[in-house]
Amino acid sequence: MSNPYQTPTGQLQTDDDQAFGEIGFFNPASRINRLRYWAHGFLVALAFYAIIAVAALLSYSVSPMIGVPIIAAAYIALIVFSFILVIQRLHDLNKSGWMSLLMLVPFANIYLAVLIIFFKGTPGRNNYGLQTPPNKTWHWIVGLAMPILFTVGLIGVLAAIGIPAYNDYVERSQAYQEDTYNSEGSSDNEYYYEEQTTDEAQDAAEATGSEYYESDSTDTQSYESDTATEVESMMEEETTEESSAP
Repeated sequence: MSNPYQTPTGQLQTDDDQAFGEIGFFNPASRINRLRYWAHGFLVALAFYAIIAVAALLSYSVSPMIGVPIIAAAYIALIVFSFILVIQRLHDLNKSGWMSLLMLVPFANIYLAVLIIFFKGTPGRNNYGLQTPPNKTWHWIVGLAMPILFTVGLIGVLAAIGIPAYNDYVERSQAYQEDTYNSEGSSDNEYYYEEQTTDEAQDAAEATGSEYYESDSTDTQSYESDTATEVESMMEEETTEESSAP
């Protein structure tokens, strides 16, 4: 029979384990879970791009002296809020906010990104406060919209790079094919012209009753040499006859 006064062996839950902490959007001392990190980051990014658009419009329509300071202030605010979000996420993992400085260290920032994006926070209370409240509907909508838009944007960037390169390749291939076709066509035309000239010369020779001889430069030179030899022989014979006459 068990002792009713025995110390309980099960894990007891305190009020702190059931309570939820308050979320301060700009308070680095609070905690946020993974979904809230995505949702808050997406809102910060939207605000940043909206400010950049307004500043660019003012720079174009009014003066660059107005738009440039606004853009610089927007970049500074983006850096500050990015550090706040990372610190809040590290607190949810029961880790020090000083680890956010790993964002500035090459390769270490990859480890930090994997940690704050994929690892679940500690349940209940930890060294940095109470657990985060349950997520609301808008957290799911905004939080999931960020990776979807990021994927779509990445595909758009790759398409913007790949499609012009592919079109350029197609144009160069077509130009090469046209050049090859034109060169082959010109060779065929030259051959046809030579054949046609030969046929016309043969027809003309047949019409005049003479023979047509197709000879190259070597045959022509040989014919000229033979003709010169014959002329010299005839001249020598005439000279011999004159000398032998009384």
